[in-house]
Amino acid sequence: MNEERPSITAEGAAVMRALHQSSEHEPRILDDPISPRLVDMRSDFYKARIELLQRLPPLTRSRFETTFVMRNRFAEDCLAAAADRGVRQYVVLGAGLDTFAYRQPPWARSLHIFEVDQFATQQWKRRLLSEANISAPGNLSFVPVDFERTSLATALRQARLDLNVATFFSLLGVTQYLTEEALDQTLQFILSGCSGSEIVFSFVVSDELLPADNIGLVKAIAAQSAAAGEPWISRFHPDQLVARLRSMRFSGVFHLSPEEANQRYFQNRRDGLTASILEQMIRAIV
Repeated sequence: MNEERPSITAEGAAVMRALHQSSEHEPRILDDPISPRLVDMRSDFYKARIELLQRLPPLTRSRFETTFVMRNRFAEDCLAAAADRGVRQYVVLGAGLDTFAYRQPPWARSLHIFEVDQFATQQWKRRLLSEANISAPGNLSFVPVDFERTSLATALRQARLDLNVATFFSLLGVTQYLTEEALDQTLQFILSGCSGSEIVFSFVVSDELLPADNIGLVKAIAAQSAAAGEPWISRFHPDQLVARLRSMRFSGVFHLSPEEANQRYFQNRRDGLTASILEQMIRAIV
């Protein structure tokens, strides 16, 4: 990723979350009134995303849309459970235009939230928030990190994260842009923390697990990301990823399969929304 400019993929995710709010889908998978305020619906980027969606078959479009809202919904559901157990620190890794801190429910006010991202993306986000008259809450800390110069552990210590207490981490829409070595380093850092800490992260599955009619879309999305300087690097088979996490000695590992996601979030809907196959979720507990 180019450290000198904000993330294009962060903007794409925000557009998809915003579109979900403006649709007629009820109930929404994710209630996010903030994302539409951070998105410029007159921009060429927004118009290009709309044109892409209009070209997709209905089922493919449904799965593509839900990718961006289900991952936040699942992470926030897991965070709520962690907060109920007494966890009081939340670290959003690769935060991009994540909006949780600005729409946080009452139960989250006891959390200290840390948004971690590259400097340019954070500056861009803070400008968008200011233009939308959205104030940063008092329980939020921005943590800009240049990973070529500073480790995640150092940056979080400087931001006053207490590494001696249980902490919840999310890493959403990011792992495909990391090398496996970089992902392992992040996971090892979390493992080195307090018992009861956990991470929820999304990952892009290998081509062999995708329906044939999805592979062309996946190649197009990957090509667009690469052209924007954010190439996909790592993709995974869920069973192999779960085995890897268990071998690293996480005490609990849960893979939210599309089948389980459909059962949890998409039952009895009349709008045709269904869980993403391309991007799936893992929860790993220290």
